[in-house]
Amino acid sequence: MTIKHAYVHRFMAMTVPCEVTLIASDAAGLARNIEANTRRLEAKFNFYSDTSMLTKAINQRSGKRVVIDAETRDILTKVREYSIATQGIFDITVGTVKTLLQSSAKTREQVYQGAAPYMGLAAWDIEDNILIMHFPITQLDLGGVIKEVAVDQAMAIVEQASSGALINFGGDVRASGCKVDGSDFVVGVVNPHQQTQALFALPLRNQALTTSAHYARRQQFSDQESSHILASQDTHQQVISVTVVADSALQAGIISTALTINPRLTVPEEIGFALVDEQLNVHQNTDFLLS
Repeated sequence: MTIKHAYVHRFMAMTVPCEVTLIASDAAGLARNIEANTRRLEAKFNFYSDTSMLTKAINQRSGKRVVIDAETRDILTKVREYSIATQGIFDITVGTVKTLLQSSAKTREQVYQGAAPYMGLAAWDIEDNILIMHFPITQLDLGGVIKEVAVDQAMAIVEQASSGALINFGGDVRASGCKVDGSDFVVGVVNPHQQTQALFALPLRNQALTTSAHYARRQQFSDQESSHILASQDTHQQVISVTVVADSALQAGIISTALTINPRLTVPEEIGFALVDEQLNVHQNTDFLLS
């Protein structure tokens, strides 16, 4: 059967609009499977849900060793690998900060001073199907990775059954194949100052693209606001958004987040990135940074 048009399916999940564009014979069925799987991941790994697996099994654990299923093990293993590549800048133990912030009104400095000894790659490890949490206070927050995991899993669902697919979950994008006319999918990156407009666009084929930015959402402490991208040193003042192109959405998302904190971070040669400054200049190197 020859597919002559693209099927588009839209839904809301993980607090963002999700769009699936498919060129496939059973596009509607595949799209429904993607939506169901995305909602499953959302329910399983929701930091703010009292009933999620993440909350009940990991963050409300009774000891330091937690038996985890194969999916959780595989996700955390990849997250750890990519986090190490960012020199620990990307840190899922940021849930510790969020938990301390929820429990009392503290200044930003107080929260980070209280959380720092229990955060970072030294706070957790994996051995086979065992997650080891070295400190009782440490909390994991996978909000910075599960949307990207959902994008990658969506592509795994459709890749062998479609001649072209574009998965876009709130700006975390992955493309496979090409459009009906044989051309590449083209992805626009939002203008931070005019968020209904694109600042630039990139062709994407068999790659993932994510953008991390701190101009839209904020985190409130008792004494100040900060970026929703939480880090003790805060995000870099001269970089307002980072776009990364990589083989997977998970890798792209972790690197783009880390680069908002330290844009001088060395990334693998095969990774493409673009940094946007306050004047909306787009940079593919860090020569413009003053400090």
